[in-house]
Formats: sequence, C-alpha cells, structure tokens
Amino acid sequence: MAYQTFRVEITRDETRDDGPVGIEITAYIDRMPETNEATIGRLSRAQRGVWNSRLQYTGDFDTLAEALAAIMAAYPDVDRIRCYEHSVDNEFAVEVAPLLRSGKKWLPEA
Repeated sequence: MAYQTFRVEITRDETRDDGPVGIEITAYIDRMPETNEATIGRLSRAQRGVWNSRLQYTGDFDTLAEALAAIMAAYPDVDRIRCYEHSVDNEFAVEVAPLLRSGKKWLPEA
C-alpha cells in the first residue's frame, strides 16, 4: 500500500531584517522523513537545537491541500513554493516544478 507525507519547511535569511521567506514542500512517497521533529497537521516553530537557524517553521501533512492551506494561513502573500519528491527509488529528494499561485489556485510552473 502506498503512502505519502508532505513536509513543509519555511526558512528565512536571518542575516537581514527584511530577509525573504522561502517555502518548500517535500513529498515523501512510500517512505518516512528521516527526522520526526516536525509536528503533524500544522506548522510549528522549528526547535533551535535541532535545526539550522534559517529554518523557521515546519510541519508534516497527509495531503497537499492541507499543506497549502497551512502555508496560506501563515503567509497569505506567498506566490511561489519550491517542490521536491523523495521516493524509495531515490537516495535524495529530487526537485520538481515549483507551484505558482494563480488567484486562489496553485499550479505547477510550465
């Protein structure tokens, strides 16, 4: 049986007061994330002792829709999300087309 987890990671360049926010979603397909510090079903502040200080928030979600809803609640102005797939067939996550917001919809970049 196939299963998947969508991990959201939100980073910010803390060397500047106006540092931009970067948002990434990694789809873990038929495998679990290597770390389990992320909360399930919501975004929460990343623990400083565990993560690089650039990582601000993280969370694991069962569906892409739940992950996108959490991102939009926290960052309603975001218009681009970097995406990765990490399957049992790959040793490392593979970057795929980013999601771009068009109105209220998210679409893969063409």
